[in-house]
Amino acid sequence: MANLEADVAHEAVRQFLDGHFATLESLELIGDLLNDEESTHAQLEKDLDNASHATEALRDEATDISQSLHAKALALIDLHSEVVGASTDESVSAWQFRDGTETMDLVADLAAKLESYGKLSCAKTYIDTLLEVEQARQSARQSLSKSPQGMLSAYRKLFDILAAHCSGGSAEPLTSGSATSDYSADGPPQPSNLLEHIKQSVLEIWNEANKAAASAQSQSLSSLGWPAKMDLSSSAAVGAFDSSFSTLASLDHITRAASDTLARCGLSLRADDAPPLPLEHMARAVDIRMRYHFESARTTSRADKPEWWLSQVLGMLRNIVTFLESHVQRLVDGTTLPRVDARNEFIRLVLPVVQRKLAHDRSEYIRGGLAIAHVVHELADFEHTLRDVFFYDGPSVLDQFLADSDLFAAWVEAERANAVESYMQTIAEPNPFELIYDDDMLGADDAKPSRLAEKVVLVTEDVAERYAVVPSCMRRLQLLSTAQFPILIALVEDIEGEIDEFSRISLAFIRDAGIANAVTTKPTTAAQSPLVSQLARLTSWYQTIWYVEEAADDWNNSANYVDLWAAVCQRAVALGRNTDPRDWRMDCDEWSDTDRVLLDEPARQTLVNDDWLDGGIWQRAIGTLRELKQRTLDLISRAINKDVVGQLRAYRKKSSWDAGDIDASDDTNISIELSGLLPELSSVLAALATMVPFRAFVLLLRQLETELDTFLVERVALAHSFSPIGGQQFARDVDALSQLFCSSASRGTTKKSKQCMLLRSRECSRILACCMDSTTAPAADDIPLSLGEWGPTVTSLDASDRETELLLKKLGISRLSVKEVRSLVVQRIDFERIMGV
Repeated sequence: MANLEADVAHEAVRQFLDGHFATLESLELIGDLLNDEESTHAQLEKDLDNASHATEALRDEATDISQSLHAKALALIDLHSEVVGASTDESVSAWQFRDGTETMDLVADLAAKLESYGKLSCAKTYIDTLLEVEQARQSARQSLSKSPQGMLSAYRKLFDILAAHCSGGSAEPLTSGSATSDYSADGPPQPSNLLEHIKQSVLEIWNEANKAAASAQSQSLSSLGWPAKMDLSSSAAVGAFDSSFSTLASLDHITRAASDTLARCGLSLRADDAPPLPLEHMARAVDIRMRYHFESARTTSRADKPEWWLSQVLGMLRNIVTFLESHVQRLVDGTTLPRVDARNEFIRLVLPVVQRKLAHDRSEYIRGGLAIAHVVHELADFEHTLRDVFFYDGPSVLDQFLADSDLFAAWVEAERANAVESYMQTIAEPNPFELIYDDDMLGADDAKPSRLAEKVVLVTEDVAERYAVVPSCMRRLQLLSTAQFPILIALVEDIEGEIDEFSRISLAFIRDAGIANAVTTKPTTAAQSPLVSQLARLTSWYQTIWYVEEAADDWNNSANYVDLWAAVCQRAVALGRNTDPRDWRMDCDEWSDTDRVLLDEPARQTLVNDDWLDGGIWQRAIGTLRELKQRTLDLISRAINKDVVGQLRAYRKKSSWDAGDIDASDDTNISIELSGLLPELSSVLAALATMVPFRAFVLLLRQLETELDTFLVERVALAHSFSPIGGQQFARDVDALSQLFCSSASRGTTKKSKQCMLLRSRECSRILACCMDSTTAPAADDIPLSLGEWGPTVTSLDASDRETELLLKKLGISRLSVKEVRSLVVQRIDFERIMGV
């Protein structure tokens, strides 16, 4: 036992010396320290002597009162015996005196003495307690900077005194001026002002001890370079830090151990979930630096530069993380405090600094609007570094920042206003649908964006990029609905308005221009053609829609939007009631916490609708764009067809098909009515080939070919009588047109076939140009039999349609009906003469 006490004493001496003489220079202060100790010791002896005299006086007074009461009690007993012995009447009580005046006076005096004794006893206890509290306070204060162990002992003594006087008492705080008393369960009544005095003493010593120990730790950390790059080369500085850390840990432990007592007395010093006290004070150095640089009037305090202060926090963590993981973690593990990860706990203590800075700049964020997006990106990068580099696993600062509904609403409104403004500025510019890239910059089959299309795509993608880091699907969907979809809706409405206006006015102009061109023999170039300028306008709309549609299709398959689609599908499954996930925008402005849970929590149910798996968040927008693109393409086709058919009006009215004086010396000439159309049509088709992708161009060409084929069959071949020379002229015209179409469709390929287009018209030309008798050898592509050989069979009423169809099939005629073939044969004027004969 003696050895144990000696070890404790030696340890106390060692800690005293380490705390006061950490360096050689501090030994020069030993004289002053000894003088202070002697003065303190003399003052304590004087206070103790005064207290002893006061206690002795009270004790003597209480002894005298006790002896007096004892004597009077003996006299009362003697009187009682005398009365009982003299009485012979059994009906007379043993305490019924003949003359009770003297006895009652004695009892009253005895009661008064007893009351005085009780008061004196309570006063003695009161004074003894005050002396204990005062001695503990003085001891703690005198030991704050000199003897941490002495301070902790005095602090612990105060808790013992508080526990002794607060057992079973009221937990409500009492005012120091109250005159009421607290009665303990197993002790004399305690004046309430005494309990308040003890509680106040505990609070004062806690604050003073906490402040002194924190100051000592701060000084030692400063000497190590905290919170900048740590320098652990000084063993004295490291030892001073270890000592202050131990003191704070012990202070925290004593406070936590007395939590029940503090709760009973209505006193709160530390929260139950409070972090270790040493780590809490270590984080304050970061707090002070951040306040100085970024929450003051200094130029570094800028709300639009969150990267400045976030990088500062990360830089400080990089400087100190090794010290936290090794040295501080070892100190934490050596205490009796709850086991914590020093690195993770310290980061958790630093994050309120970040939250306070965000709250400090909140009003500027709300005014700035889009500045919130910048802050969100920087916070996302900050948290990514915390979790991936420093392995932080605590709550998210970004989630807490976006939980501010007013701030998030300001961001959404700013995104919407910015997107609308960008769109309106672009569409208000001259020629917003003008294509901005040449063919050599993009492939022939690539969508060529107009200025408006590129702006729509860029604005939409910029908004998506800004909110891509937002962890909540619900918030991302709200931004999508408010800031992105309205831009596409505006684009569709504007193009629809342009198309409606074009349909109402321009087509009439095209028809009139086509008629005027049809009566002229001078060909016009593509640049001169009004049709080309109108097609350029139409195809610019087509390219705009196509470009945005392809972008939306890419968005629909990107990871960000796939996640959003999965979220709305999951919500639809949870809500049931035949909910269609494609209708998610209908009530997104009214989503509640229930919707947030359904959208943000991981999927728990399997999607049962296969159609949803093939859909996407942009599915309806893509469908709308495709419908509008098809409508534009139909309008292009309609414009070309009407222009070409209009220019063929003179050709349709040509009346010389049955004449026999057509110049047959040159079998390469085409009808004069087509001489102006073919060059212009070739130029138009060449220009159109550069305006739309090849797939769309071929589709337009097929539609024009079908329209022209029908026109030539129904309005020319079947509407006129033909001589053999007229039939040959018609065949040359059809060949020229077919060659034009095939050349346009081949797109520069070497293999060209003039028989790939106008197939019904070609069959008509073969019939109309067929030789009448077998004396004339047929051309390579003509019918192998003469008209005189097969014509009567076709026109005979006795021949069945089945027999006629088989015959025509052998002749290579399969696209014309039997009725049409009969009509063509009959319209051969030479066939009519032969049949007439």
